Amino acid sequence: MKKLLLSSMFVLLSFLIYAQVGNIIWEENFDNLDNWMYDIGNGSWGWGNGELEYYQEDNVDIVEILGQPGNNALKITARNESGAGITDQWGNPLSYTSGKITTKSKLSVKYGLIETRVKIPDLDLGGWPAVWMLGTSNLGWPRCGEIDMMEMGHNQAFRNLHDSHNNGNNSDNSTVNQMVSANAIFYSEETINPDNPSGAASLSWDPQDENCRPYYSYDPPITDRYLIYRTYWDESSLRFTVIDNEVEYDLYEETFAIDSLSAEFQEPFYLIANLAIGGALTDAYNLGDPGTGAPVSIPLPAEMYIDYIKISQWNGQGQVHVGPPTNQAGIFGLFTDTTPTNNSLVCGQDAEIYVWEGTLSEGSIDAYEGENGISWSSNGIGWFGAGIMSLQPVNLFDFGNGHLKFMIKIPAHITFKIGIIDAWGNQNYVTLPANQPIYGLQRTGDWEQAIIPVEELRGEYIDLRMLSYEFVILEESGQQCEFAIDDIYWDSGLVENTQNNIISRPLTLEQNFPNPFIRNRAKRNGTTIRYSLPIASDVKLDIFNIKGQKVRTLINSHQQKGQHSVTWDGKNLNNSPVSSGVYFYKIKTQDHTSTKKLLILD
Repeated sequence: MKKLLLSSMFVLLSFLIYAQVGNIIWEENFDNLDNWMYDIGNGSWGWGNGELEYYQEDNVDIVEILGQPGNNALKITARNESGAGITDQWGNPLSYTSGKITTKSKLSVKYGLIETRVKIPDLDLGGWPAVWMLGTSNLGWPRCGEIDMMEMGHNQAFRNLHDSHNNGNNSDNSTVNQMVSANAIFYSEETINPDNPSGAASLSWDPQDENCRPYYSYDPPITDRYLIYRTYWDESSLRFTVIDNEVEYDLYEETFAIDSLSAEFQEPFYLIANLAIGGALTDAYNLGDPGTGAPVSIPLPAEMYIDYIKISQWNGQGQVHVGPPTNQAGIFGLFTDTTPTNNSLVCGQDAEIYVWEGTLSEGSIDAYEGENGISWSSNGIGWFGAGIMSLQPVNLFDFGNGHLKFMIKIPAHITFKIGIIDAWGNQNYVTLPANQPIYGLQRTGDWEQAIIPVEELRGEYIDLRMLSYEFVILEESGQQCEFAIDDIYWDSGLVENTQNNIISRPLTLEQNFPNPFIRNRAKRNGTTIRYSLPIASDVKLDIFNIKGQKVRTLINSHQQKGQHSVTWDGKNLNNSPVSSGVYFYKIKTQDHTSTKKLLILD
């Protein structure tokens, strides 16, 4: 009777769980990589983990699963490989390459049942495969949050600590091929100590073996076969499981309860898949210090396969956003009380004002408009820097024809810079020299409005679709001063009517044809872009890559009213073919800007 009762309870529990699972809202079957970007390089100290590999595009492929015609999978290959350019951040040669892809700027998810089917190679020692997520937040790790759906390669001490649960044998003899775990990481001041200065709170940090329950499978091991991993995520909880031979195992004793201390998990995340070599999680050595662990012995080349990733509604929740953040338009406010805006940031809610490295203290200058203003005094450290950072990336791509405007009261003899920073870490600045009229300033030392064209502010590499700091002020000569800033906003350069609604212009930009443009297809020497001008106008038509970097200018001339077309051959300014992927083409006239997306395939 006891066995029957337990069986009935299991069936009832399973029914209740699946009753809460809704429709699939997004599915990645890896027929292409349109939703993904490649991470290239070795990052800072091996991506912060002491990893030994150099990630490169060539190690990521789409292949048909053996014995399953028509069913594709993502394949990530790790290799024993060195050579020109395969170095760490300091230029030291590396001995391994692998692959890593992310959906940052291309797809984000917030809540839902996230499921993936993964096959892991023989890891022996040093392999560190993972399918995971990072928060889209502009805050640095761990404040952005991390959700590890599955990862393997843990050190022996971690495997031994938990092997009396979840099919473990309590014998301290498991290998890296026989255990898989999951994790979630967020910021907590309570966890800060000399060994953890970042304040990273980790669910898997469980020295008393109270809650962390990795799954063990000795014979057969977890490698060289497909297992299913699930993350059940809603606004109040996270649950991790693995399904092996149709049996679902929880990877924690209790579901993690999300609250105000772990609010990172109530924001969107993007997906990541990679196969790392060595590093801090493993018993292999860390980057730059062979004495920290054992030599890498994973059989190479090693191939990791991901069959699919599916996102379903869970407890009625689940959102997937495809593409970069939603475009802003019109007037976008950063710090203003009275200027009418179409949308704006609110400091303390969806943005923060940061002073860098204690270089400024509070000043005494009154606000220019409204009740709120920003006033600072420099601290004589030799420079100062500060800025307004949105907590989530902001898309101001359609402001390329516009301006950053702000009021400033600063002594005339101070040279300073104004800049912006994108979510990739790219920065660009324009200089406002001492005692020289520029960008609308007469340098009187009193309140004046600066008007900086976005075209100059963005430079060559800034991704306007993914901004983190929408306003930065920087002084580098070390002169001490008191100054104030107020009424900071972006305008898109479009004309507004008396009700402050944006007037649409009757310029028409059509979708390119063919789209996608497949370069190796016979008789296709380019893709054609058509547009219609309502009046004669100066016209500029540029191609940008997915990071917002200009690839090529197709038109920069005065054109007559009417229909026009231009063909792009898929080459950059140097007449070299660009890589396959998503690109944007943007047309700009005196009073209008319009942008569309195109796809190049080989």
